[in-house]
Amino acid sequence: MTIPLPPAAADIADTLASLDALLTASAANVRSGDMVELAGLEREVKPILDAALGLPPDQARALLPQLEKVMLGLEGLAMALKEVHGDKLGGTETHSTRIRAAAAYRRSEEG
Repeated sequence: MTIPLPPAAADIADTLASLDALLTASAANVRSGDMVELAGLEREVKPILDAALGLPPDQARALLPQLEKVMLGLEGLAMALKEVHGDKLGGTETHSTRIRAAAAYRRSEEG
């Protein structure tokens, strides 16, 4: 049985560039009133980030500029969603808020 090799850093960089373009287009679609399938975005993002994490540290560091662009693209999409659908979105809690809340509940159950 052969273990599949992780994608090359250049392939991951190309995919990150495509993802950045997808995020930019998604934000524009939201602003123009079109639907965007967010679950599909998650399916696109997770394998790319997992592949980047599997690279040797020096190769992964070389991807930081592209990863930062993807982060900015995600923030841009989040802003577009808030601008267009802010009154319909759930709470404005962040991931870290949910983590702190879960930890607090866990402590209260243990004590």
